[in-house]
Amino acid sequence: MNYPQEHIKPYGTEGKKSEQVEQMFDNIAPAYDMLNHTLSLGIDKIWRRKAIKWLRPFQPQRVMDVATGTGDFAILAYGML
Repeated sequence: MNYPQEHIKPYGTEGKKSEQVEQMFDNIAPAYDMLNHTLSLGIDKIWRRKAIKWLRPFQPQRVMDVATGTGDFAILAYGML
């Protein structure tokens, strides 16, 4: 199927859409994290630490962070597991 949104480029007509989306995400990532921490009143940080604590006894060799966003959980898991 051909959806119109597949052809929308966030920064104009120059360059590949995937590169423009990556650039857009890089631009908003710091504000996104701060907003997430603020709006959740820090609960997002608490659930990440709880998840790591729960995983630690299993000693996983690999962890897949689906829909990683800015990678907070993956980065925390890498440092704590």
